[in-house]
Amino acid sequence: MKSLSRGILIAFEGIDGSGKTTQIHKVAEYLRGLNFSLTLTHEPNPNSPFCQLIQQKVKKQREQVSPEQELEWYTEDRRWDIENNILPALKRNELVLVDRYYLSSAAYQGALEVFTMDYVLERNAFAKRPDLWIILDVPVKLGQARLQMRNKRNDDQLEKAEYQKKVLVNYHKLSDMDIGGKVIWIDASIEETELTQVITKTILEFLEEYIVQ
Repeated sequence: MKSLSRGILIAFEGIDGSGKTTQIHKVAEYLRGLNFSLTLTHEPNPNSPFCQLIQQKVKKQREQVSPEQELEWYTEDRRWDIENNILPALKRNELVLVDRYYLSSAAYQGALEVFTMDYVLERNAFAKRPDLWIILDVPVKLGQARLQMRNKRNDDQLEKAEYQKKVLVNYHKLSDMDIGGKVIWIDASIEETELTQVITKTILEFLEEYIVQ
């Protein structure tokens, strides 16, 4: 088992259709094959008491949920994930990969134009800062095409092209802000296997100084 000098937290981010979830699982599988002790989690977390509220109310009945309530549920889900998954794994000096983190809240909530991104970040000030952000970069048109290929109904506000354009702009703005950790943008429009290789190489290079020989 490869040992790290301390726990490392890496967050995967990107607009809908960027391939983020597919890639984080492929990368996790590869790194485990290299004998890294690894914890993989994602938000909203299916084991948290707030996930069901998010899935049922926010995803399906958005018009019945106030923006403040929506932000509160996502924030509390994150708090639960940090306390139950992320911090315990980091204390074990594990590599932790999280699929969406507080940048998602800032980028997506900010695109609703109800709260500022600074406000959302302040609400998430309790969150453990990642060591590395991996932001998968794809044009909105390609992201939308990928969503349609999954045979998903593409009528949710969070998946509409104009909204996603605002989210992408917000990600660029956030990457220039003091969000904690190193930010690396990766072109996610390339072929899937190649993208996995690029992401894995990026992470391994980042981990070099933390691997205990």
